[in-house]
Amino acid sequence: MRRQADRHRSNRALLTVVAPAVLVAVIIAAIVLAFYDTGSGGEAAVPSGQLASPVPPSAVDDSPAPQRVVLARAGLVEVVLPVAEKQVTAVLFHAVGEPGAVNMAPAAGVSHNVASDEGGAPGTSGVDVGAPAGTTVYSPVDGVVTAVIPHRIAGRPEGLEIVITPAGVPDVAVRVNHIEPGPDGIVPRVGTAVGAGRTVIGRVRDLSRVARFEIARYTNDAGNNVQVELLRQATGPGV
Repeated sequence: MRRQADRHRSNRALLTVVAPAVLVAVIIAAIVLAFYDTGSGGEAAVPSGQLASPVPPSAVDDSPAPQRVVLARAGLVEVVLPVAEKQVTAVLFHAVGEPGAVNMAPAAGVSHNVASDEGGAPGTSGVDVGAPAGTTVYSPVDGVVTAVIPHRIAGRPEGLEIVITPAGVPDVAVRVNHIEPGPDGIVPRVGTAVGAGRTVIGRVRDLSRVARFEIARYTNDAGNNVQVELLRQATGPGV
């Protein structure tokens, strides 16, 4: 009987020590689970003040937007350099062999060359702005994006073609070629309002292995460039 009583006393003593320890462990476990339970793999919740910015990455650049430099004009349409002036390797105006092509008047003070058409007649409805591959590209005009489609060279998709309708000039389309999405992989959507020299629309695509550009005659590199073209969409008072 004495041994049995000793065992009962030992068990009561053990419960006295273990029970509070178990209770404390349960409470600690509940606190830890509440802190880490985010519904997405157990990662710690991010305070609301540290959430990512809602600004679209395609509209953000690591460096300040370049100074707005007017490149050419065509009636009410003002075209600015689509890259920072310090990145320009050469500027070459040329003809666009399509109906409705609209000639631009190169702005005074901008160093440029004009290529001759196959028939010998010069044209300025298109302009190649040379810049190293990877250079940030900005919209050349104020307006609204109306198309984002693959740009094709020799039938193969090579980067993007972005079409912009200039603000206040609905009868003209401005096409921007030889570009690709920026490092964030995001491109402007149709309906996006863009600002000349302010809105990032991509970066210069490296096409040195798939095409030979005439502008390379005036640069010290492969001639990578941003191509801007003006085309009339319909009869109107704009240009």
